[in-house]
Amino acid sequence: YYLLFDASQGIEAQTLANTYLAVDSGLEIVPVVNKIDLPSADPDRVIQEIEDVIGIPAEDAPKISAKAGINIHAVLEKVVHDIPAPTGDINAPLRALIFDSYYDSYKGVIIYVRLKEGQIHPGDEFKLMATGSVFNVVECGLMHATAPEKTDGLYAGEVGYITGSIKTLADAKVGDTVTLTSNPAEEPLPGYREAQPMVFCGIY
Repeated sequence: YYLLFDASQGIEAQTLANTYLAVDSGLEIVPVVNKIDLPSADPDRVIQEIEDVIGIPAEDAPKISAKAGINIHAVLEKVVHDIPAPTGDINAPLRALIFDSYYDSYKGVIIYVRLKEGQIHPGDEFKLMATGSVFNVVECGLMHATAPEKTDGLYAGEVGYITGSIKTLADAKVGDTVTLTSNPAEEPLPGYREAQPMVFCGIY
């Protein structure tokens, strides 16, 4: 699990919250220090903070600037070498993890998913397991660096998007599991919890 740390701000509340979620899910955390191009950047201080506050080794953390394109190749190399290829049975009942969503004024809520098992196609009826809401797939596709690519389906191991005339973001909660009503999964993917607000402060 790759965590981005701001080279000028250091550890922030959302970073700490995401770290705890990753640890609870049994993921290995790989830190990346971003925004090293800012005048106030102090990546060495942030690396020390990561080790002192979170307690994970960070001496080999890539120091990058996503905006300026500095040292991005180091992150890509770590992705290739550190992240295993996805697995999953395309014939099993669909279980797809929602990891993000946003509202589009024309398409409604667009959900970003990673398919752990199964497959989904336009016209399929799907259910969000945490809320019980049911929708029909209007469009789905793959994620790319510059733009999404509309496809005729998504399959286990792929990361993509789904639209289904979802009206509110409250219906598409991050961490929820998408399954099909025609062949539903018995259990949602593990680890779903309601997001909790968190405040992080330093006392000097």
